[in-house]
Amino acid sequence: MSSRLSALLSATFAEPGYEHLVELIHQRDAAGRRRLETLDVEFYDAGGHLLAAQSADPGLEILDLGEMIEKVAQSRDRVLVLFDARYSERVFPYRPHHYAYLYRPTFDDPPLYYAINATLGGVPDRIGASRLNNFETYLFRTRGFAERYSLLLGSAARFTDVEARVTCYYASATTTTTVTLAPRHHAEIVLPLEHDGEPLARVDLKSMFRLASYVVGRRASTGSLVLFDHLFTYFK
Repeated sequence: MSSRLSALLSATFAEPGYEHLVELIHQRDAAGRRRLETLDVEFYDAGGHLLAAQSADPGLEILDLGEMIEKVAQSRDRVLVLFDARYSERVFPYRPHHYAYLYRPTFDDPPLYYAINATLGGVPDRIGASRLNNFETYLFRTRGFAERYSLLLGSAARFTDVEARVTCYYASATTTTTVTLAPRHHAEIVLPLEHDGEPLARVDLKSMFRLASYVVGRRASTGSLVLFDHLFTYFK
């Protein structure tokens, strides 16, 4: 791989039964079509086992992740998906974000549109943001619209375990859970909706390394996703 190429490792989660379309490039150039140099996609189960790995056409605008998951997943379980994108800074002066559309057609729930987590790389040193993030937070609406809230966490690390601390904030109390993820493992952490009658107001995530992290809301009856959103990130 050329040393002139930059790397962007992004991650999301996918479950069978959903339409899941990933927009690989959202920047547009009137004079020419921008494209990645290479794009490799890997799929992992909750135990960190590699289910499949393949190279995608870097010229694609839309990647049908839902179709790929139906072929890869051995059950109805969630899968961690890693996107290893290589690009030239001469073409992309800043990282080429990925966005995704998520919809479960068999249930009457709204489609979701979200930004895919960048877990490593993709931010040039020259803009002064070269260090990894390790503190993220999310604010909940006063009136919740999901019956179940949880935090999806996945480790993109290759060689070391990552410890994460999840803290839920209520009006006058906090609760903290510590989670340890081995390389390529992922888990869903339930976030209690109430504590002593007080509604959930905020969740914080702290870890030594950047994790794939999403706040999700589900219907209690069907488990369908009605919220799939990334946390707000602070730079250290």
